[in-house]
Amino acid sequence: MKAPSPRRAIRMVQRSLTVYKHTWMVIFSGFFEPVFYLLGIGIGLGTLVPDIDGTNYAAFVLPGLLASSCLNGAMSDGMFNIFFKLHFQKTYDGILATPMTVPDIALGEMLWAVTRSSIYAAAFLVVALVMGPVLGQPLLLSPWAIVAFPAAAFVSTAFAAMTLCMTTALRTFEDFDPVMGLLVMPMFLFSGIFFPIVQFPGPVQWLVAALPLYHAVELLRALTTGAIGPNVLSHVVYLGAAGFAAFVLALHRLERKLVK
Repeated sequence: MKAPSPRRAIRMVQRSLTVYKHTWMVIFSGFFEPVFYLLGIGIGLGTLVPDIDGTNYAAFVLPGLLASSCLNGAMSDGMFNIFFKLHFQKTYDGILATPMTVPDIALGEMLWAVTRSSIYAAAFLVVALVMGPVLGQPLLLSPWAIVAFPAAAFVSTAFAAMTLCMTTALRTFEDFDPVMGLLVMPMFLFSGIFFPIVQFPGPVQWLVAALPLYHAVELLRALTTGAIGPNVLSHVVYLGAAGFAAFVLALHRLERKLVK
Protein backbone atom coordinates (compact mmCIF):
# COMPACT_ATOMS: atom_id res chain seq x y z
CA MET A 1 0.00 0.00 0.00
CA LYS A 2 1.31 3.42 -0.96
CA ALA A 3 1.85 6.10 1.64
CA PRO A 4 -0.70 8.95 1.54
CA SER A 5 0.24 12.13 -0.28
CA PRO A 6 -0.18 15.20 1.98
CA ARG A 7 -0.68 17.39 -1.10
CA ARG A 8 -3.57 15.30 -2.39
CA ALA A 9 -4.97 14.80 1.11
CA ILE A 10 -5.28 18.58 1.46
CA ARG A 11 -7.63 18.48 -1.54
CA MET A 12 -10.04 16.45 0.60
CA VAL A 13 -9.89 19.15 3.26
CA GLN A 14 -10.60 21.78 0.62
CA ARG A 15 -13.59 19.73 -0.56
CA SER A 16 -14.99 19.63 2.97
CA LEU A 17 -14.50 23.39 3.35
CA THR A 18 -16.46 23.91 0.14
CA VAL A 19 -19.26 21.61 1.30
CA TYR A 20 -19.57 23.41 4.64
CA LYS A 21 -19.22 26.88 3.13
CA HIS A 22 -22.95 27.57 3.31
CA THR A 23 -23.68 25.41 6.37
CA TRP A 24 -20.98 26.67 8.73
CA MET A 25 -23.48 26.83 11.60
CA VAL A 26 -23.54 23.02 11.62
CA ILE A 27 -19.88 23.09 12.64
CA PHE A 28 -20.20 25.95 15.10
CA SER A 29 -23.22 24.47 16.89
CA GLY A 30 -21.23 21.46 18.07
CA PHE A 31 -19.09 23.65 20.29
CA PHE A 32 -21.99 24.63 22.57
CA GLU A 33 -22.52 21.28 24.31
CA PRO A 34 -19.33 21.31 26.44
CA VAL A 35 -19.87 25.02 27.20
CA PHE A 36 -23.36 24.23 28.55
CA TYR A 37 -21.87 21.42 30.66
CA LEU A 38 -19.26 23.82 31.99
CA LEU A 39 -21.89 26.40 32.92
CA GLY A 40 -24.41 23.93 34.35
CA ILE A 41 -22.19 21.42 36.12
CA GLY A 42 -18.75 22.98 36.45
CA ILE A 43 -19.96 26.38 37.60
CA GLY A 44 -23.59 25.86 38.70
CA LEU A 45 -23.16 22.58 40.57
CA GLY A 46 -19.55 23.48 41.31
CA THR A 47 -20.65 26.00 43.94
CA LEU A 48 -21.85 23.02 46.01
CA VAL A 49 -18.77 20.84 45.45
CA PRO A 50 -15.59 21.31 47.52
CA ASP A 51 -12.21 21.77 45.87
CA ILE A 52 -10.58 18.63 44.48
CA ASP A 53 -6.88 18.42 45.37
CA GLY A 54 -6.86 22.19 45.83
CA THR A 55 -8.52 22.84 42.47
CA ASN A 56 -11.90 24.52 42.25
CA TYR A 57 -14.50 22.26 40.66
CA ALA A 58 -15.00 24.36 37.52
CA ALA A 59 -11.24 24.28 36.79
CA PHE A 60 -11.22 20.53 37.50
CA VAL A 61 -14.06 19.81 35.07
CA LEU A 62 -12.89 22.15 32.30
CA PRO A 63 -10.05 20.02 30.81
CA GLY A 64 -12.30 16.97 30.80
CA LEU A 65 -14.95 18.85 28.85
CA LEU A 66 -12.24 20.10 26.51
CA ALA A 67 -11.21 16.51 25.85
CA SER A 68 -14.83 15.47 25.23
CA SER A 69 -15.17 18.42 22.86
CA CYS A 70 -12.22 17.04 20.87
CA LEU A 71 -13.91 13.64 20.78
CA ASN A 72 -17.24 15.09 19.64
CA GLY A 73 -15.61 17.04 16.83
CA ALA A 74 -13.63 14.02 15.66
CA MET A 75 -16.71 11.80 15.69
CA SER A 76 -18.88 14.27 13.79
CA ASP A 77 -16.74 14.04 10.67
CA GLY A 78 -14.56 11.04 11.42
CA MET A 79 -17.51 8.71 11.94
CA PHE A 80 -20.99 9.88 10.97
CA ASN A 81 -20.15 11.81 7.80
CA ILE A 82 -17.64 9.27 6.56
CA PHE A 83 -20.12 6.43 7.11
CA PHE A 84 -22.72 8.26 5.03
CA LYS A 85 -20.24 9.00 2.23
CA LEU A 86 -19.00 5.41 2.26
CA HIS A 87 -22.30 3.54 2.24
CA PHE A 88 -24.91 5.90 0.78
CA GLN A 89 -23.47 8.77 -1.25
CA LYS A 90 -20.68 6.57 -2.67
CA THR A 91 -18.56 9.73 -2.66
CA TYR A 92 -15.27 7.89 -2.59
CA ASP A 93 -16.05 5.80 -5.68
CA GLY A 94 -16.07 9.01 -7.73
CA ILE A 95 -12.98 10.41 -6.02
CA LEU A 96 -11.02 7.24 -6.81
CA ALA A 97 -11.64 7.88 -10.50
CA THR A 98 -9.14 10.74 -10.12
CA PRO A 99 -5.44 10.38 -9.21
CA MET A 100 -6.49 10.22 -5.54
CA THR A 101 -5.77 6.95 -3.72
CA VAL A 102 -7.40 5.34 -0.70
CA PRO A 103 -4.59 6.50 1.65
CA ASP A 104 -5.02 10.06 0.31
CA ILE A 105 -8.75 9.91 1.08
CA ALA A 106 -8.18 8.47 4.56
CA LEU A 107 -5.57 11.08 5.49
CA GLY A 108 -7.65 13.90 4.03
CA GLU A 109 -10.79 12.89 5.90
CA MET A 110 -8.81 12.49 9.11
CA LEU A 111 -7.26 15.94 8.66
CA TRP A 112 -10.70 17.48 8.21
CA ALA A 113 -11.97 15.74 11.35
CA VAL A 114 -8.93 17.11 13.21
CA THR A 115 -9.65 20.58 11.83
CA ARG A 116 -13.25 20.53 13.02
CA SER A 117 -12.27 19.11 16.40
CA SER A 118 -9.52 21.72 16.82
CA ILE A 119 -12.01 24.50 16.06
CA TYR A 120 -14.16 23.23 18.93
CA ALA A 121 -11.13 23.10 21.22
CA ALA A 122 -9.96 26.62 20.33
CA ALA A 123 -13.43 28.12 20.85
CA PHE A 124 -13.81 26.31 24.17
CA LEU A 125 -10.45 27.57 25.43
CA VAL A 126 -11.34 31.14 24.45
CA VAL A 127 -14.59 30.84 26.42
CA ALA A 128 -12.68 29.49 29.43
CA LEU A 129 -10.14 32.31 29.20
CA VAL A 130 -12.87 34.97 29.14
CA MET A 131 -15.12 33.31 31.68
CA GLY A 132 -12.49 33.13 34.42
CA PRO A 133 -12.21 36.90 35.09
CA VAL A 134 -15.98 37.30 34.71
CA LEU A 135 -16.66 34.71 37.41
CA GLY A 136 -13.87 35.88 39.65
CA GLN A 137 -12.26 32.43 39.75
CA PRO A 138 -9.59 31.29 37.29
CA LEU A 139 -10.35 28.30 35.09
CA LEU A 140 -6.89 27.97 33.56
CA LEU A 141 -4.59 27.66 36.55
CA SER A 142 -1.15 27.21 35.04
CA PRO A 143 1.16 28.86 32.50
CA TRP A 144 1.30 25.40 30.91
CA ALA A 145 -2.23 26.12 29.65
CA ILE A 146 -0.55 28.00 26.79
CA VAL A 147 0.16 24.62 25.18
CA ALA A 148 -3.33 23.27 25.91
CA PHE A 149 -4.45 24.00 22.35
CA PRO A 150 -1.57 22.10 20.64
CA ALA A 151 -2.23 19.27 23.08
CA ALA A 152 -5.94 19.36 22.20
CA ALA A 153 -5.04 19.21 18.50
CA PHE A 154 -2.86 16.16 19.24
CA VAL A 155 -5.75 14.56 21.15
CA SER A 156 -8.07 15.38 18.24
CA THR A 157 -5.71 13.64 15.83
CA ALA A 158 -5.71 10.48 17.92
CA PHE A 159 -9.50 10.51 18.23
CA ALA A 160 -9.95 11.19 14.51
CA ALA A 161 -7.81 8.15 13.64
CA MET A 162 -9.71 5.96 16.10
CA THR A 163 -13.13 7.04 14.88
CA LEU A 164 -12.08 6.57 11.25
CA CYS A 165 -10.96 3.05 12.10
CA MET A 166 -14.21 2.31 13.93
CA THR A 167 -16.27 3.62 11.02
CA THR A 168 -14.73 1.05 8.68
CA ALA A 169 -16.23 -1.70 10.89
CA LEU A 170 -19.78 -0.28 10.86
CA ARG A 171 -22.23 -1.74 8.34
CA THR A 172 -25.64 -0.24 9.19
CA PHE A 173 -27.06 2.69 11.14
CA GLU A 174 -28.03 0.23 13.89
CA ASP A 175 -24.34 -0.38 14.53
CA PHE A 176 -24.08 3.15 15.92
CA ASP A 177 -26.25 2.22 18.93
CA PRO A 178 -23.73 -0.05 20.70
CA VAL A 179 -20.88 2.33 19.84
CA MET A 180 -22.64 5.32 21.39
CA GLY A 181 -24.40 3.48 24.23
CA LEU A 182 -21.69 1.04 25.28
CA LEU A 183 -18.51 2.96 24.47
CA VAL A 184 -18.88 6.71 24.02
CA MET A 185 -21.38 7.43 26.80
CA PRO A 186 -19.61 5.28 29.45
CA MET A 187 -16.31 6.93 28.50
CA PHE A 188 -17.87 10.36 28.93
CA LEU A 189 -19.28 9.50 32.36
CA PHE A 190 -16.45 7.47 33.87
CA SER A 191 -13.17 8.79 32.37
CA GLY A 192 -12.52 11.24 35.16
CA ILE A 193 -14.22 14.27 33.63
CA PHE A 194 -16.49 14.94 36.59
CA PHE A 195 -14.69 13.20 39.47
CA PRO A 196 -11.30 11.52 40.11
CA ILE A 197 -11.24 7.85 39.16
CA VAL A 198 -9.52 7.01 42.48
CA GLN A 199 -13.05 6.80 43.88
CA PHE A 200 -13.52 3.56 41.89
CA PRO A 201 -12.41 0.13 43.12
CA GLY A 202 -8.95 -0.91 41.94
CA PRO A 203 -10.03 -3.20 39.04
CA VAL A 204 -12.40 -0.53 37.73
CA GLN A 205 -9.58 2.03 37.80
CA TRP A 206 -7.49 -0.28 35.62
CA LEU A 207 -10.39 -0.60 33.19
CA VAL A 208 -10.92 3.16 33.02
CA ALA A 209 -7.18 3.71 32.53
CA ALA A 210 -7.43 1.65 29.33
CA LEU A 211 -9.87 4.13 27.77
CA PRO A 212 -8.48 6.75 25.37
CA LEU A 213 -10.68 9.53 26.73
CA TYR A 214 -9.17 9.06 30.20
CA HIS A 215 -5.66 9.70 28.85
CA ALA A 216 -6.87 12.77 26.95
CA VAL A 217 -8.54 14.14 30.09
CA GLU A 218 -5.48 13.58 32.25
CA LEU A 219 -3.11 15.09 29.69
CA LEU A 220 -5.17 18.27 29.32
CA ARG A 221 -5.85 18.50 33.06
CA ALA A 222 -2.12 18.33 33.79
CA LEU A 223 -1.55 21.28 31.46
CA THR A 224 -4.44 23.48 32.62
CA THR A 225 -3.86 22.88 36.35
CA GLY A 226 -0.07 22.66 36.33
CA ALA A 227 0.05 19.10 37.71
CA ILE A 228 2.92 18.18 35.37
CA GLY A 229 4.65 14.90 36.09
CA PRO A 230 6.23 11.86 34.40
CA ASN A 231 2.78 10.39 33.79
CA VAL A 232 2.13 13.09 31.19
CA LEU A 233 4.52 11.29 28.85
CA SER A 234 2.62 8.03 29.30
CA HIS A 235 -0.60 9.74 28.18
CA VAL A 236 1.15 11.15 25.11
CA VAL A 237 2.63 7.75 24.22
CA TYR A 238 -0.71 5.98 24.68
CA LEU A 239 -2.64 8.42 22.47
CA GLY A 240 0.09 8.56 19.84
CA ALA A 241 0.47 4.78 19.61
CA ALA A 242 -3.29 4.12 19.64
CA GLY A 243 -3.92 6.79 17.00
CA PHE A 244 -1.15 5.51 14.71
CA ALA A 245 -2.28 1.88 15.00
CA ALA A 246 -5.90 2.86 14.38
CA PHE A 247 -4.98 4.84 11.24
CA VAL A 248 -2.93 1.98 9.79
CA LEU A 249 -5.79 -0.45 10.42
CA ALA A 250 -8.28 2.01 8.91
CA LEU A 251 -6.14 2.20 5.74
CA HIS A 252 -6.23 -1.55 5.26
CA ARG A 253 -9.97 -1.80 5.94
CA LEU A 254 -10.80 1.09 3.57
CA GLU A 255 -8.62 -0.48 0.89
CA ARG A 256 -10.65 -3.69 1.09
CA LYS A 257 -13.95 -1.78 1.00
CA LEU A 258 -13.16 0.61 -1.84
CA VAL A 259 -10.80 -1.29 -4.15
CA LYS A 260 -12.64 -4.15 -5.81
